[in-house]
Amino acid sequence: MFSGQKRLAIYPSRKCSVSNLLSRQKRHVDTGCHYSFQWRFWRQLIFTRLFGYISEVKWFVSFLRTQSRFWLVVGALALALIIAVIDYLTGYEVTIYPFYSIPILLMAWFVDRNLALLISVASTFAWWWVDKASGHVYSSEWLRLWDALVKLMFFGLVTVAAWNFRQQRDVIRARVELLERSQQLEQEIIRISEREQQRIGRDLHDGVCQYLAAIGFTASMLRQKLERESNSLAESAGEIVNLLQDAGVRTRDFARGLSPVDRDEGGLESALEELAASTSRLAGISCFFICPTPVQTLDNRSAVHLFRIAQEALSNALKHGRAKNVVIVLEIGDGLCSLRISDDGIGFKTDIIERKGMGLNIMRYRARTLGGKLEIQPNYPSGTVVSCALAEEAHQELFSEARIDE
Repeated sequence: MFSGQKRLAIYPSRKCSVSNLLSRQKRHVDTGCHYSFQWRFWRQLIFTRLFGYISEVKWFVSFLRTQSRFWLVVGALALALIIAVIDYLTGYEVTIYPFYSIPILLMAWFVDRNLALLISVASTFAWWWVDKASGHVYSSEWLRLWDALVKLMFFGLVTVAAWNFRQQRDVIRARVELLERSQQLEQEIIRISEREQQRIGRDLHDGVCQYLAAIGFTASMLRQKLERESNSLAESAGEIVNLLQDAGVRTRDFARGLSPVDRDEGGLESALEELAASTSRLAGISCFFICPTPVQTLDNRSAVHLFRIAQEALSNALKHGRAKNVVIVLEIGDGLCSLRISDDGIGFKTDIIERKGMGLNIMRYRARTLGGKLEIQPNYPSGTVVSCALAEEAHQELFSEARIDE
């Protein structure tokens, strides 16, 4: 007890060390918050001013683009005259001849090269007159002329450089516009083909399938009549009925393949499930569809693109991979919507398939249209895995664009 009191007496400051530490930490926190607030304030102010200056520059550039050639030339000459006056007032001891390049650059960028060369010659004469009027003495007048020629060469190089830069910009802009136009045309071709396929699918379902059903019903009535009469042709009529029913099923499957995805929720899941079932039935292989969780955020356009990717991948697995088992997996998680088609075939080389047809190229284009990426990798121990991953934010943007288009 005594030792504790003695210790506190010897070190009285330790009695309030915890409170001092807390107050010191509070001051540090307050100071840090103050500095953080100041940093956010100045950063916001700097970015606001910077964006303001950039918008003003863009407005000035757009203003210059709307002016006629005459007024641009007059403005360039006036600017060169103002620079010459400033050059005269500052004297020949201060060199400001690079500022004569400003009207030259304006002419080369907004008008043409010939007028820029004309402004270069005018700027050279202005510099020569200012240098002589300001009292700059040379040992020989030829030296002044030589300096004028050097300035003219400098202005000419500025003109050529600005003009070449403008030409490259125009070429790049034309290429970008051509690329955007080609992408728009590709998208329009895909949309037109999808609409035509949907129309043909509806016509088959509402027209041909109904005629086959009617013919099958008539053939069934004929078979029943022949059976009542104990006619030997009843068996042949039964075969006709079976063939007509099989033709109706195949026609409905074909029509469903042309217009696969409904516009209601779960349309892609049901379409892929029916694709797997029809493939198993028609091709005689084992094809399964797996969807752990429902995918409800896809719009109809994205769903159609994903279905076509799965359809083409399944066709390649049967035609080139000679697969016996195919698994189609559609899942969503970690902000990604992924479609994966795995088979146990012999695999195939993508370069050979690309030379033979446009299937893989169209699959890649559909994936790019969705903002995703198509990957083709070997499966183990054999076969191929075709996967397409689509970010959830990307197909939400596509969903909004699709609603705007509709």
